[in-house]
Formats: sequence, structure tokens, C-alpha cells
Amino acid sequence: MVLEMNLIPEKFVKEAVKKITKNYKVSEEQAQEFFLNEAVKNKKFMANALEFSEKKNFIKWNEFNKVLKKSKKNIYVFLRQYKQEGKEETELKMNELKDALKKKKLENTLGLHKELLSMHVSSRERIEFYEEFYEKIFEVTGKPKSILDVSTGFNYFSVPLMKLKELFFVGTEYKEEFVEEINEYFSLISNSGIKGKGFLLDLRETDFDTRNELLNLNKDKQFDAAFLLKLIPVMEREKKGLTKNLINLIPAEWIIVSASKESMTKKQDISFREKTTMNKFIKENNLYLVKKIEFSNEMVFITKKE
Repeated sequence: MVLEMNLIPEKFVKEAVKKITKNYKVSEEQAQEFFLNEAVKNKKFMANALEFSEKKNFIKWNEFNKVLKKSKKNIYVFLRQYKQEGKEETELKMNELKDALKKKKLENTLGLHKELLSMHVSSRERIEFYEEFYEKIFEVTGKPKSILDVSTGFNYFSVPLMKLKELFFVGTEYKEEFVEEINEYFSLISNSGIKGKGFLLDLRETDFDTRNELLNLNKDKQFDAAFLLKLIPVMEREKKGLTKNLINLIPAEWIIVSASKESMTKKQDISFREKTTMNKFIKENNLYLVKKIEFSNEMVFITKKE
């Protein structure tokens, strides 16, 4: 494989890296790796690369563009996947956190928490301003004692960054294995004053019993706040109208929803499109917009039910 890669002209590699990194949020090293891995699979490209590299318009060569297109597709999937760093890397970091929590207090492990947050494509974008993120939200809502985080991803690792002394946190996910991981984490920090639980919820297949189940988890009380971070636009792109009655399932006083300003995979400004989707969602679900907060790459809408 290494020998085959060495046969690929450098000008092809450089051009591919330039085109990929111009549009996608990957490093030059990652772009090169994706391109080379795909190039060696294309026999026609490998057989004729040296010949076409000598031509002035080599970038118009059909096989080069096929490889480039497939590389971009693979990168898109890579960036959108649930755990970007993969299961093995996540388990290693989680084990490191387990060991640290046996010896240190929760507040002394924030670095490891941020490393875990950086392993998910969504929470990674919030790393630089997580503390400010919660501080500004809680200035409006007050400090919550119970939080429901719908489709939490890795966001439950940000609980220590909320700087709350007492909290009951429920994070929902659509796969049993993710729910088990959430429960494992909260069992590790159960002596900190922070309690939490994972809840299995596939938003595409739910009914109104879900609301009662969530209420039961919180001792038949509404949650102080519910987070639906970067969720609404994703659901609406999957199927229009999917979020129209979603709020009826969310038992919470404050509903905090957000959207990205820039695509999570491409270097593309999507703020206008996402804002339109969010405004439509707020109106259709009869929510009252209390405040909108702008961060560098995220728009947060703090709402209440009318």
C-alpha cells in the first residue's frame, strides 16, 4: 500500500488537499490520507496518473475528479458520524477519566472532560466557550436543578462546566449502547452532588407516553430546562414537519434550542437558513422567544411555552 501511494504524483496530492481543505473542516494531513486511500483503490487512476500529471489541465482528468469526489464523500461521512474519534479512542479516554475520578474531585478533571467533548463533532465546536455558553443561558433561566438534554451526544460531559452544585440531568439517545455509556458516566460522579440518567428515545418513533416517562424520572415534575442543541435543523432536513409537535413531548419550563452558523462539515455559512428553520419551529410549537444569544458559531434561542 505504501509503495502504491508513493507512485501518486505530488501535484495530484497537493491539488486534492487544497480543494478538500478549502471546503471541509479537516486538516491537510487528514485530507491527504483520505485522498491517497481512495486513489489506490482506483486502478485506472493508478495506471495513468504519471501520464496525466504531465498535462497542463491534469485537474480536469476524469479519474482524478472521481477519486476527489469519493474522498469528499468519505470525509463528509467521517465528519457526520456520531463518534468522530471511534469507539476504541473514546473508551481509552473514558478509562483515563475513570482513573482520574477515583483520585480527584470532579472539578479537577475538566481537562479530560473537554478532551471527551472534543471527540464529538457537535460538542467540539463549543469547546472554546462552554463555560460562557452556560453562564449566559443561566443568566436568563436561573440556575436549574434539573435538565433534560434531548439527543445529548457527548454534551453530558459538559455538566461539570455548568458550575452547578446540585443537578439532576437526563440525557436522551436513540441507541441502548449510548444510554449505557451515559449511565456509566453518572455512576462515576454520583458523589459530586450531580445525579444523572440516560433515557432511550428515538425521536422518529415516539408517542405521548414518552412525556409521562420523562416526568416520572423527575419525580413527576417538569424539568427546569430542556436543551435541544443543534437538533431541530437536523431533524427538519431529515424530514420536513418532523419537529412540528415535538415540544408536546418535552416536559420543561425553559426550552433552549440552538443552531449552527457554519456547517459542521463544510466551511459554509448557513446562519440564514438555520435561523429561518428555528423561527418556524418556535412559531409552530407556540413558543415565546425570551432571548437570543449569539456565539461565534452557534445561535441560541431561549424560549418558554406560551
